[in-house]
Amino acid sequence: MDAAPHAAQPTPARRRLRALMRFGIAGVAVTIGLLGVFRVPRWVEPFADPIELKILDWHAQLRGPIRPPPNITVVAIDESSLERIGHWPWPRTRTAELIDRLSAAGARVIALDLLLYEPDQNSSLTLAQSLTRRYRALGLDRAGGSAGQFARTLEEALAAADPDRALTEAMTATRRVVLPYVFVFPPVQAPPLDDDARRRLNRSSVVGLAEEEAREAVEPLRAAGVLLPLPQFHAAAAGAGHVNVIPDPDGALRRFALVIQLGDAYFPSLMLETARLGQRLPRSRVRLTVDQHVQVGARLIPTDQNGFMHLTYYGPSGTFPRIPAADVLTGSSPPPVDGHMVLVGFTALGLMDVRPTPFDADMPGVESHATALANLLEGRSLRRHSSMRLLEAVGVLMLALVSPLVLPRLGAVWGTVVALALGGMTAGLGHAAFRLWGTWVELLPPLVALAVAHVGSVTYQVLTEQRERRWIKRAFQQYVPTEVVEAIAQDPTALVFGGDRRTLTVLFSDIRGFTTYSERHAAEDVVAVLQEYLSEMVEIVFRHGGTLDKFMGDAVMAIFGAPLADPDHAFHACRAAVEMNDRLAELNAQWQAAGREPLAAGVGISTGEMLVGNFGSSQRFSYTVIGDQVNLGSRLEGLTKEYTTRRPIIISEGTYAQVRGRVTARPLGSVTVKGKLQAVEIYELEALTPPSGEGQP
Repeated sequence: MDAAPHAAQPTPARRRLRALMRFGIAGVAVTIGLLGVFRVPRWVEPFADPIELKILDWHAQLRGPIRPPPNITVVAIDESSLERIGHWPWPRTRTAELIDRLSAAGARVIALDLLLYEPDQNSSLTLAQSLTRRYRALGLDRAGGSAGQFARTLEEALAAADPDRALTEAMTATRRVVLPYVFVFPPVQAPPLDDDARRRLNRSSVVGLAEEEAREAVEPLRAAGVLLPLPQFHAAAAGAGHVNVIPDPDGALRRFALVIQLGDAYFPSLMLETARLGQRLPRSRVRLTVDQHVQVGARLIPTDQNGFMHLTYYGPSGTFPRIPAADVLTGSSPPPVDGHMVLVGFTALGLMDVRPTPFDADMPGVESHATALANLLEGRSLRRHSSMRLLEAVGVLMLALVSPLVLPRLGAVWGTVVALALGGMTAGLGHAAFRLWGTWVELLPPLVALAVAHVGSVTYQVLTEQRERRWIKRAFQQYVPTEVVEAIAQDPTALVFGGDRRTLTVLFSDIRGFTTYSERHAAEDVVAVLQEYLSEMVEIVFRHGGTLDKFMGDAVMAIFGAPLADPDHAFHACRAAVEMNDRLAELNAQWQAAGREPLAAGVGISTGEMLVGNFGSSQRFSYTVIGDQVNLGSRLEGLTKEYTTRRPIIISEGTYAQVRGRVTARPLGSVTVKGKLQAVEIYELEALTPPSGEGQP
């Protein structure tokens, strides 16, 4: 069987091409992975970030809830409080009463997650203010007698009807309240600050820098303006901080801006200021560091370059201890908040202060603030070190190179299993970093690099194998049975290239006197007869599992036992020879009936050790057998012309040894054939059924 060498066995050039293709696949995977690690170009972010954030949520969900600090309590303006106290907004006298009761119960800090930048309005206050303005316009407040007395009574009523005054007095009395303010960003503009408002705002600024270089290391968000609490509230509060939240693109809240810049100053978040006051720290103990940390006392809180702290959520809504505001206002005993940092805010869903988190689709904002405060106190916020980029890049390189360069050696199935195992191990290491050390390692770049490398490698491998299978089918379908072609195509390793020493059987068949026959008949008739004869003979060879080695004019050479192993190859060759002889007799009868001349053919069969494989030059080779037993088979076919036999089939002693007891064979003695020095025993193959008493096949 002749075939082009490059299709069956990789040449050095083809091997180099395959190596280059694998390195090319690895290079593409590395490039894609590194683009994900370093977010270059910027268009990578909209595709990579949402998936990476979902993986981060998966880490939190897989880890499950953890116990929050015991000294943080949420006083909730919830549905039950709204039913018992009334619809929001409540009079600020209620807020003042909350502060009084919490302060009396020993609350260490009271953070009001309530915006107080507009005066409270109610009908009593409006009436008292209107009457007071009228009496002042008439000058009755300076009159004596009953008119003056009435003016003083009206002033007292005005004071009693002013809930903002009550709230101011409550905050002044306790000096434990922290108030929020809100920064606005371009293009929105806030009213300009007067000198008094600027002084009050600067009271909460972050004044500490661990190093002067820290000013360049952190680039906080720059605000265009600020909405401050009412002056009397701001002056009475112990501290203030911003409550701006910057959700991720999917709307979820996973980070908090610890500082925001306005002008040349940095201003803390409400929770950063609460943590400072809760630990009794002066403002100078809150500092920015050059390595992108916010230092709160002795604790360093990692941030990104924009001053954002990545949150570690403790669990779903309700994880932090929660007391309904109505219970604080109406309870007969003090609320259990002694020494606690208390956050007062909304949990009623109807008030719309909710954000998605890894655990909840609608967590109240006050609980997200509680999470930020707990992270600050425990130092539990997620760490996103700059060194993680280098680690992720190393992971990308390793996974992108292993998949196309190593895994193909394992095959498509086991390579895929190992690739999945590597992906699982990578995800496991990332989760371990999250769970054990609170470190966020981005998994998408190395996993994508692994997937691209493996899918590209497997695709190339499959395409190569399909091309080889197509070649194998084309090369063998004319020489071996269809089922053998399919088996070889499924397992090309069944073909041994370069020669393999095996015990096989070779069959030679030749038409006697075909040269003389050709001279007596027209070429067209010769071709037609030969085509019909060879087609029938090859079909019989195929039917018994043989492989057509070659045609030699009118002669046929067939191999039994290769390329696919057949332990019964000798008997199958004998059975094919008998059927070939019988079929030729049938063809002769047909030809004679049609007025054609009959043909005679002899068959020689030899079994023994021979080399099988691809032999030839680098330009052309043949899949064939070579060896002494092959030569013997050819000589035995020639001897059929010299012996008078019932069937013109002669087999060697090696073949007879393999089929003894399964055929009827007549010894013909020993002969010395051309090319051999020693005589060999030969046999005439008479039939497949052994004589009586020799045993059945």
